[in-house]
Amino acid sequence: MSSDEKTDKDAFHFSELPNGWTVGRFAALEAMDGVVHAVTTRQSLVIPATSRGMGSAAEQVAGALGLSGVAYCHQIHGKAVIRAKHNGSCGQGDGLVTASSLLGVMAFSADCPLILAADGVSGAVGVAHASWKGTAKRIASELILQMAGAFGTNPADVTACICPSVGPCCYEVGADVLHAVTEGVGIRAEQFFEKRGGKLHFDLWAANIEELLHAGLAPENIHAAGICTVCRNDLFPSHRVEGEKAQRFVAVIART
Repeated sequence: MSSDEKTDKDAFHFSELPNGWTVGRFAALEAMDGVVHAVTTRQSLVIPATSRGMGSAAEQVAGALGLSGVAYCHQIHGKAVIRAKHNGSCGQGDGLVTASSLLGVMAFSADCPLILAADGVSGAVGVAHASWKGTAKRIASELILQMAGAFGTNPADVTACICPSVGPCCYEVGADVLHAVTEGVGIRAEQFFEKRGGKLHFDLWAANIEELLHAGLAPENIHAAGICTVCRNDLFPSHRVEGEKAQRFVAVIART
């Protein structure tokens, strides 16, 4: 399944919160009872990639969404998914899951896909930072596996959404990335790479859609925003465009 088949920009839209923030939201998650989520933009909240910035973001997001607190990880481009039981820092990792009411789980990005997931039966929610290294380590599957282990989640009951990130239009990579991803995911990963104009492009959206399908999600329950952070650097920070000075936007999900 290509990213074009599951990318529906009508399924991702922008709305204004009572505090004046403009955030991105997925229609599929909005339709779920007891789930709240948001993807921040330059018109709401972008932060420096520092521990202090992360803590401040957690407090601001909790206030904006009416949550008791927000948990986050110090992201390391791996596949560790942590069960969040309290707000604030939960250590090093690239994913969080929780079933605690009003406790948000949050991740940060400046080009990497962030995946939001919600179980419509158990009420569990999760977030993952699916960088190319995390994608090679199959973090999308690990997120669903940890939801199942901690809360008895059936993958068929999960809705997952891939937030704005660098798209296949702009994500040029080297042969080392192709090698690492095919080594981690298998030969099937070759379909997510395309050579155009002598440059190798990687479709992170399609790779993570396929991984979520592999984890047992129904095709109709997987959605991608289809917005490239490089093309829309006016809306979202992009490390590819701005380099080391790039700030981060955040994605958060919680059960109420």
